[in-house]
Amino acid sequence: MIGDSILTERLVLRPFEDGDAEDVLALMSDDYICRMAGIKPFKTIDEAKTFMANWEFEAYAMTEKSCDKVIGIIQVPELWWRRASGLGYWLAAEYRGRGYMTEAIEAVKERLFQDGWCDEILLYVFVGNEASRNVALKCGFRPKYEAYKESVYSPYGTVESEECFSITRGDYEWEQRGEDFYSTAA
Repeated sequence: MIGDSILTERLVLRPFEDGDAEDVLALMSDDYICRMAGIKPFKTIDEAKTFMANWEFEAYAMTEKSCDKVIGIIQVPELWWRRASGLGYWLAAEYRGRGYMTEAIEAVKERLFQDGWCDEILLYVFVGNEASRNVALKCGFRPKYEAYKESVYSPYGTVESEECFSITRGDYEWEQRGEDFYSTAA
């Protein structure tokens, strides 16, 4: 369950608000986002409102500090049975390539591990989504496994093979000390 808003240098990650529906509709009707997420594009404001209601406690609306327009969404579903959290994210086309998603994922990662209940964060990326894959790697996630198209289910649309990336609390703590647990450097 998401908590209070998270502030970064340039962004505000906050719960959805009633006035966000049009921004969410614009974001979730973007063909590229929908293709990379395996969902059908939203067509109505009601679909956006339903999405916001369904993810009310497990998603952040991402805005720039200077403007309250929703430019991205970060889903953070709890996988409480394994003391883990999932992570999914989308960013509007005109904001890509500015480091916003890396900044946001770093902040969410910090929140999840500092809250104390989460021991691992899992992030799934469709094979071929190099932008999301690069964000995962920049943020310290490591490839865990690849799930092939036959074993991946999506109730929303297309199904593709996907990679799972992971970072554990231990990885995060080593990262905070400026060390890489997996390094062989002396």
